[in-house]
Amino acid sequence: SAEALGYLNDITRVGEKMTLIVNGLLLLASTRARSAVAMQPLDMGAIVHELQIRFSQTIASSHATIVAPASWPVVRGYAPWVEEAWANYLSNAIKYGGSPPHITLGADPAREDGFVRFWMHDNGQGLSKSGQAKLFTPFTRLHTHRQEGHGLGLVIVQQIVCKLGGSVGVESAPGQGSTFYFTLPAA
Repeated sequence: SAEALGYLNDITRVGEKMTLIVNGLLLLASTRARSAVAMQPLDMGAIVHELQIRFSQTIASSHATIVAPASWPVVRGYAPWVEEAWANYLSNAIKYGGSPPHITLGADPAREDGFVRFWMHDNGQGLSKSGQAKLFTPFTRLHTHRQEGHGLGLVIVQQIVCKLGGSVGVESAPGQGSTFYFTLPAA
């Protein structure tokens, strides 16, 4: 019946949400538990290309446009974790970006400290300074009325990047969109 189908859809939706939460917690725990990973030179172009394939349905359904450079600086890291960092940033940019989302990815040349800064800019509403201060806190969601989520994505990014020796951050202003970034050591 229609009523039973409605209940089944609700159960499925809640089950999928719980799976996302559990997977996020497992990834967070695995980054904390591991003392080190095999750092190696990364082909960031290949990582970003795989990410775009992975998110192709979401990109198409949201009518998002993504602009990425043709070449990337080479850094050292652990590819599966770096892909997850990009995935969390991209997921947020699609959810909270403009309508439709316009997302630009890029990298700055290696700095004097030997780190490369990778970034993703969206055309969303932007964030106040107080909102920015809350972003990398577990289970914190600033836009609960717009999208579902569990508030672990940016915490996972921070944990991953810190384990790889880098840092994370955001630059934003209301009405200007947001630029989320992470740094990794140059190869």
